[in-house]
Amino acid sequence: MDPFSISHEPAHEYHGWPETSASQLKELATSPRAYHQRFVLKTAPSKESASLSYGTLLHLWHEVGPDAFWKRVEIAPADAVTATGQFGKAAQSWLSNLPADAIPISPADAAKLKPQTDEILANPASAELLAQRADAEFNIKFTRNGHGCRCRVDGATAEVFYDLKTTRAADPASTFDYECKEWKYHLQAALYGFAAEAAGWPKKPLHFIATSNTYPYHCAVMVLPPEVMRLAERQVDELLRELDQRRALDWWSPRGYGEVIEMPSRAFIKGRGW
Repeated sequence: MDPFSISHEPAHEYHGWPETSASQLKELATSPRAYHQRFVLKTAPSKESASLSYGTLLHLWHEVGPDAFWKRVEIAPADAVTATGQFGKAAQSWLSNLPADAIPISPADAAKLKPQTDEILANPASAELLAQRADAEFNIKFTRNGHGCRCRVDGATAEVFYDLKTTRAADPASTFDYECKEWKYHLQAALYGFAAEAAGWPKKPLHFIATSNTYPYHCAVMVLPPEVMRLAERQVDELLRELDQRRALDWWSPRGYGEVIEMPSRAFIKGRGW
């Protein structure tokens, strides 16, 4: 296997590649059984949601560029959108008459996306990343300790990789550590760091553009501290080893689930006594 490769296949092709991704490691860390059902059996329920669709719009804004994006935007008439914000049957005629390169958006999404992206451009740290962008939406294949890995990079300057993260938190700088732990962004940061090194980028942390879709749409550029990165790098290596072992044994239950487990007593203990 080649040490690394960089390419620009679209996202739907990238997601079909056999190499291990950050999303897969996050799923394995959450539940080996869930990993097996989603990525091996492919029987897991879809993760499609309104928030994911909105995130796709944000990434398209980034990929196309602010000026070109808004020139292509077509905001749907109110009667073409369902109560959940999706395009309903009434939208089909409207959609069929749009230019081929149009970007259809619901009124609600447009009302959030414009001020949110304006704040990204108003923040000097995120604006500098976008201004210095050398590439965007590109794929890297690489090996880590003999294990084939992959990542899809939102954007890169000559110095760092960066990734856009949408959050409902009004103050992302003060809550990003909790979101990072909940959504396991530290595993992504570690895997992308390994990819950057393999591809010849400097050893610098992944920069997260944490952008709020809640008024007043604050934006913060965040990096993980060195001690968290060291922990994340160890966890990624451990998960890759675990994945190899589970594939070899075809064993997908969490650790200990094949044995009799003694219940923890913490729910019955108050302070130091019963």
